[in-house]
Amino acid sequence: MMWVKGLPFKITFFILKVWRNKLPLDNYFRWFGYLMDSRCWCCANLEEETFHHLIFRSYAAKKVWHYFLSWAGISLEGLSLHQAIVRYWTASVVPRLQTIMQALPSVIVWELWKRRNGNKYGEAVTINSVIFQVSSSLQSLVKIRKPRLQKVPHNWSELLLVMENYTPALKITKVIWEYPTPGWIKVNTDGASRGNPGRSSIDFVLRNEEGDVVYACVKEIHEGTNTEAEAKAVFEALKYCLNHHYMLILHTHSMVIKNVFEGSWTCPWNVVVYVEEIKEMMTRYNIQI
Repeated sequence: MMWVKGLPFKITFFILKVWRNKLPLDNYFRWFGYLMDSRCWCCANLEEETFHHLIFRSYAAKKVWHYFLSWAGISLEGLSLHQAIVRYWTASVVPRLQTIMQALPSVIVWELWKRRNGNKYGEAVTINSVIFQVSSSLQSLVKIRKPRLQKVPHNWSELLLVMENYTPALKITKVIWEYPTPGWIKVNTDGASRGNPGRSSIDFVLRNEEGDVVYACVKEIHEGTNTEAEAKAVFEALKYCLNHHYMLILHTHSMVIKNVFEGSWTCPWNVVVYVEEIKEMMTRYNIQI
């Protein structure tokens, strides 16, 4: 959940350090036997500089967290930092907002850490500046993840509203589908994974020489990659056709699968099982590509 595509690596790596409580703060150095006066640089109060105070319990941290959490309907009452982060990661939102919710805790703790360092070394950083920088990072993330979105607002509430109502424009490409030879069946297969790897599904459809659908199948399979799903779809389609004694022409839009069977590409390790089973089936029934 920490590794968000489009988020700078330094921010992602920093949330990992935060999660493991590995920030170089005064209380961290005490574990190694260094005794020193401790002062929190994130607020005007003479508080001890601790991990939870800096990132979650100080006045500045609460203001920033509350600003972004309140719009998502999440309360900080009774939560620890780790619980708040997990609450954000598992928030019940539309799929378009999941990436933002996943990245937001990382960006918040990163900007709070920058504010602490700025205040410590003579650069006054206000709470509003932190909120502004968090919003800017989220705006940049949305631009990377949704390049077709023409106008990405900077304001947090407006950004949420735009993303909730955003519907990507469909890109339509015309293709030619040729009818199979009389007596033959044409099979088109497809497979996809949400997350790659992640939740996966396959489908295939059989059509006769008149273009009529003879059989269609759509089902979910075990989690895996896009290539695994493509190979599984070919395997299931081939098995169905052989069980029903169809003479078939098989079409797949996966260049990886196509190149593997034509021998121009080494078989990926995660689809070896499917490819070997398909080749064995083709040898047994004397099927040629």
